[in-house]
Amino acid sequence: MKQDLIVAYIDGGSRGNPGPSGYGVRIENQGGSIIDEIKGSVGVTTNNVAEYEALLAALNYLKEKNFTNVIVRSDSQLLVKQMTGKFKVKHPNLKPLYVKARILVGELGLVEFQHIPREKNFFADRLANEAMDEISLPLPSNTLSDDETSTPAIGNKVIGLQGTVLSIGIDIESIDRIDTLLKQYGDRFCKRIFTDEELVYSFKRKHPAQHLAGRFSAKEAAMKALGTGRSQGVLWRDVEVIRDSGPPALCFRGKALEVFSSIGATRSVMSITHSGDWALAEVIFLS
Repeated sequence: MKQDLIVAYIDGGSRGNPGPSGYGVRIENQGGSIIDEIKGSVGVTTNNVAEYEALLAALNYLKEKNFTNVIVRSDSQLLVKQMTGKFKVKHPNLKPLYVKARILVGELGLVEFQHIPREKNFFADRLANEAMDEISLPLPSNTLSDDETSTPAIGNKVIGLQGTVLSIGIDIESIDRIDTLLKQYGDRFCKRIFTDEELVYSFKRKHPAQHLAGRFSAKEAAMKALGTGRSQGVLWRDVEVIRDSGPPALCFRGKALEVFSSIGATRSVMSITHSGDWALAEVIFLS
């Protein structure tokens, strides 16, 4: 009897290449329903090594769960072409990982590899970035961009940096990917993630995707600092980046405000920076 088809989305990344690295894996059934998610940090290494670590994590999971009819989807052309025999594996750091992967593929049964665009690997990429956050340090203040640097704030009031640090959240987002989502889904994407004020502010700028990516990262970073992620009733629009004049600030509503208060936080510090294709946000909660 043929087993139901399982789809494994994999992604790995490195901040620095080499730099702090992590991987993410999302396991779905053929209908797109989630079965499981996996993420892990792999220390300081390269993007390509991290991609293979993601593959190995996925294959080991599939073997453990006795899934034998599998599609592995990755946005790494190198990995897919190497695993399908179109490219040879020449780099000494990749060869042992490739050998391990080939052995696992042989043990699983029917495994197909597919290359997909990066924007269709959203969830695995998010997991990989979360794994990298666990070993990444906050950026020094002199790396911040002039237009998005924030001083300590709650609501839209600037305050002094005093008090006990309760939690920190960091997140990074691709500006190109946000631009692609804007073009592909339009209002459906915007209205789910951003408040009306955030959209008005961003679309008044020359490069809306840059500012939306910064706000997307700030929301993710805030959710990490809350300790909830996108769960426990915390919604995207419950966390808002506001900026009338001066530096941007965070505003919480609904469940996000409830959790913010419950952990004893009274103030937030936020910084957003852009470099090349990336927007990065750091959020700190203080008592």
